[in-house]
Amino acid sequence: MRFRVLGPVCLEPRTPSAPKQRAVLATLLVRAGAVVPAGALFDELWPDGPPRTAATTLQVYVSHLRKALIQGGHGRGPLETRPPGYLLRVEPGELDLRRFEELLSRGRAAFRACDFAAASGELTQALALWSGPALSGVPQGEALTAAAVRLDELRLEALELRIEADLRLGRHHEVTGELMELARAHPLREQLHCQLMEALRRAGRTTDALRAYRAVHRSLHDELGVTPGPALVRLHARVLSAHASEPVTAGAAAAVAAAPIGRPRAGSRRASGGPLPDVRVSRAHRRSP
Repeated sequence: MRFRVLGPVCLEPRTPSAPKQRAVLATLLVRAGAVVPAGALFDELWPDGPPRTAATTLQVYVSHLRKALIQGGHGRGPLETRPPGYLLRVEPGELDLRRFEELLSRGRAAFRACDFAAASGELTQALALWSGPALSGVPQGEALTAAAVRLDELRLEALELRIEADLRLGRHHEVTGELMELARAHPLREQLHCQLMEALRRAGRTTDALRAYRAVHRSLHDELGVTPGPALVRLHARVLSAHASEPVTAGAAAAVAAAPIGRPRAGSRRASGGPLPDVRVSRAHRRSP
């Protein structure tokens, strides 16, 4: 890839060292093939208002970018002046974002067609293009911040879809560790927690699945004041049913028999004054009191 935005903004063979030049490059790349007005670049480079020399300074930045692109073997260069601004031409295979979007589209299509092996393969390739948070390493104004949020959300969508395809293929053992890490990194993202609980349930780890539910319930309650949505609640009911049908081991039976009757365990949320999660099945989100 000659241009990279799925991680630190990069231009091969040499990325501009000046932060504002990289910001110009990033703004042009997320809108590659379209004219970016000079005013939009002013807003991105100087959020508090452009200086009197803004037009001249921007021309200097563009000139330096053109030289860097030509040195990279682009002949006359792909950066064109097009009123009312500039346009950056990108050839097929040069920009990691375009390649990611192509693979994501193919992965979605394969998943809809129930070709889960193909979906997992396409989405694995798409995710391999990422090297960190989108558009990192550049000062971000309003437009680049919004673009970074959109791209990071697309990455999570691709990740969730790839994991779902792997679960459909019976790879719950392979994805459990990955899901545990993702659940810690995204404590409010219910889809990931659903997938973690499902992987644990399929592996026969119903106790761990119930712990995972308690964790997401607590996070949603504490951070947003809501209870889990219908998908999580339905899955929780399935796990409870499976857990109830499991044989009780001798060790677990001894632990239950030894526990004081009528007294909560030390360290539990009830013992510390906090509420236990509401485990009643709900068909919709409920606001917590």
